Amino acid sequence: MSGVYEFMLPLLFCHLLPLLLAAAYQPNCPDIFDCGYLHNISFPFTVTQRQECGLLPLRNCDHPEKPMIQLETNGTWFQIVQLLPSVTTSDRILQFRDTYIYRLLQNESCDAFRNNYTLPHTFPFVSFSIPYYVTMFRCNRSLHVTPPTTILSYTKCPDYNLYYNYSKSMTGHDEPPSSLRACTKLHLPIKDVPDAKNPFTFLTADIYTRVELTKECADCHYRQGGQCQLNNTQKFCCANSIVSAVVAAGVVVLLMVLACCFVRKIFQRENPTHRIIETVLTNLQNQEKVQMEMEQCRLG
Repeated sequence: MSGVYEFMLPLLFCHLLPLLLAAAYQPNCPDIFDCGYLHNISFPFTVTQRQECGLLPLRNCDHPEKPMIQLETNGTWFQIVQLLPSVTTSDRILQFRDTYIYRLLQNESCDAFRNNYTLPHTFPFVSFSIPYYVTMFRCNRSLHVTPPTTILSYTKCPDYNLYYNYSKSMTGHDEPPSSLRACTKLHLPIKDVPDAKNPFTFLTADIYTRVELTKECADCHYRQGGQCQLNNTQKFCCANSIVSAVVAAGVVVLLMVLACCFVRKIFQRENPTHRIIETVLTNLQNQEKVQMEMEQCRLG
């Protein structure tokens, strides 16, 4: 019997060691971080000192200046105005200030109407959208536009007039009024409750933004306790969700240790218990396969 232990126990240790080492890589991330006047922030937000704990790191959390965020890799840092409570775990409402747009609106510069205001789409697992916006039409005066009576206008910009109705914003698929089809259509951010007809007043540089996780990332983080990552083929994988695998491996090892006590007797004659031992060995191989896939995801 001692010969069986001498052979089996080192083998079991070699099988279990990779799983235990993989468990050591799982970051110990708190549920919340303190971030200045924003108070508690949680996933997908994190602090720059613990970027492994989230997708969107905030800086200046421990500084008198306002916390800031990037909406794309190596992009502009924006001041965060507020983080609003979310209805679901998969989305958040973020309000940030675009200082460039802020200066244009403060100076009543018509450059504020030059282009659509769009948000980047470069973060994996996260999408950004603007819930409050107005559709405006920038029409060259040479077109001699006669807009519908329900449309408001602003005529103080050089070379063109603006037409809009902030009480009803159009989507990209809506047809504009026939008289405005030759004009340039713009989508620009507005206050959640517009309070004036002057576009420099109801447009805003403090932009409400919906931050929404992909379904697979939300499932990975909230249900599996893992991290959303891309592997080396740029496909989604849920890394470090290994606690259950380690526990299962421990159960398998315990069963095999017990099986060692009977291994000589069992293998001396064919009986149903022989098949149980074969099943246990198969389960251990499956656990190794799961661990290897998780490790590949982590390294990818």
